[in-house]
Amino acid sequence: MKKLIVTLTKTIIAISLLGYLFSQIDWNTFLSAIKNANIFYIITSALMAYLGVYISILKWDIFLKNYGIFISKLKLYSVYSIGAFFNNFLPTTIGGDFYRITNLSKNFPGKKKEVISSIILERGFGFLSLFIINFLLAPFYYNFLSNKSFLLIQGLILVGFILIISLIFKYDLLVKFKNRLIKKEFVILNKFHNLVISISNIKSKKTLIYGFLNSIIFCLIIAVARYILFLAFNIQVDFFYILLVSSITQIIGILPISLNSIGVTEGLSVFLFSLVGVPVEISLVVALIGRISLMATSSLGGLFYFFDNKIKS
Repeated sequence: MKKLIVTLTKTIIAISLLGYLFSQIDWNTFLSAIKNANIFYIITSALMAYLGVYISILKWDIFLKNYGIFISKLKLYSVYSIGAFFNNFLPTTIGGDFYRITNLSKNFPGKKKEVISSIILERGFGFLSLFIINFLLAPFYYNFLSNKSFLLIQGLILVGFILIISLIFKYDLLVKFKNRLIKKEFVILNKFHNLVISISNIKSKKTLIYGFLNSIIFCLIIAVARYILFLAFNIQVDFFYILLVSSITQIIGILPISLNSIGVTEGLSVFLFSLVGVPVEISLVVALIGRISLMATSSLGGLFYFFDNKIKS
């Protein structure tokens, strides 16, 4: 019952945020932008999402091999896509991860812990790479720090990163502190603790390097796709600023504010791109098309679901 209430609350928040955003636009401008958009660029941007999925699969494969699990790329693509497909209909990404764990555990009996660790690493490295990108690029846009909202967002990201580092290096101390104040299980502590354990079990430094490189490449692909989308509406935005915005929206989007961060990601995009003069209508339609593209990409998993058993590992 509690989970249902939480899900409904997040859904209401998502709808409310989107409703507010749509109330702030000029509909004539919004519809005109869609009508005059360059379809070739939109399709190209959408196809970039498939490349991003492939890079994610390569990263996951790196971590699986670290645990002695060797599997075909087609099988990995199938399992990954099906998991992403389930995430479109579930309140969190846990459902998709559960499918990945269940599927590979059946194919590799006795390797369940290793499969779980590989998924933790695949997600964890992607998350940590966002902070690296953010901290590398943010200083180049210091002029925006005069904007209180931008400063607050960057401040939250910095505090979040410090907390993560604290969780990693002072885990036992934080657990003791938590147990004094909260009797209930603190899920986020366990997530980062599991990430630390998984990283410590990596046998090769090359695995760490390749894992981070793939994560960075994935972020670059997402930014390129967004850059192309802006071109579809005859708007040119600095690529590195798009990369910075992408890191911000993905980091903040992890917070369980709304259902699948709907409304939160779009709202942040509208605000951050307004700082460089992008009209609200354009940044909103770009954000919405970007989300639809990701959903369309993951929908391929629905097709894979019916044929997955026939795909050899």
